[in-house]
Amino acid sequence: MFVLPVNRDSRPDSTPLCTSALIVVNSLIWIGLSLVGVNGETVQRFGLHPAHWTLQTLFAHMFLHSGLWHVAGNMWFLWMFAPKLEARLGRWLFMLAYLACGVGAAALQTLFTPGSTIPMVGASGAISGVAGMYFVLFPRSPFELQLYLGWWKVRSFNALTRGAVGTWIGEQFLLGILTSYSHGGGIAFWAHVGGFLAGLLIAALIATRAAPEEVNEILHPTPYTEEEREEIFADREEQPSELTTLKLDK
Repeated sequence: MFVLPVNRDSRPDSTPLCTSALIVVNSLIWIGLSLVGVNGETVQRFGLHPAHWTLQTLFAHMFLHSGLWHVAGNMWFLWMFAPKLEARLGRWLFMLAYLACGVGAAALQTLFTPGSTIPMVGASGAISGVAGMYFVLFPRSPFELQLYLGWWKVRSFNALTRGAVGTWIGEQFLLGILTSYSHGGGIAFWAHVGGFLAGLLIAALIATRAAPEEVNEILHPTPYTEEEREEIFADREEQPSELTTLKLDK
């Protein structure tokens, strides 16, 4: 089961060159390494090992992925959050913030698993930071959260930024605690939390230089009227669940 977020906010007029470049580069790296059969070897060599990380692996790990769904999921999340943020920050500041969030993600994961020799790879820590910046700077963006069970769409929910992203990061925090006590592996939940916190910090610094009206909107976002909500989601008709023969226990 997984939740797929769909950003229903208006897209910026400018072309998100950095966002597009990140998607292309991450995808091509995984495709290229997989085609020549060295993706696993490269992950072991250039993934970030908390027990013995280097400056090289600190940055290289953000551009490596373990599989198709790993890279596809990360790039989808990046496309949902990054274009509007890139337009707000400017390309160079956006890229610097993206990399800084990736470093913050690696730092918190290393702090919680200092002796781990399991390589950490993926853009999810940096993208979590992008979500953290979006959480602060665009609190009124409408999202459609599509709930899937396998390939079947069960249903969807409407939410604004802080409800959608807040629920997700809360889940990551709880899963991080659970895996710390159970010594589970596989997903670097603390990297997600670390990237998100780095994004919050960067966005807070940016907000200090914003116009008073924007700061007020960040701190006290104007709620949508019922008419505005209906207009935002007018293009989405509620569809019955595709699980027509499966009964779910309540």
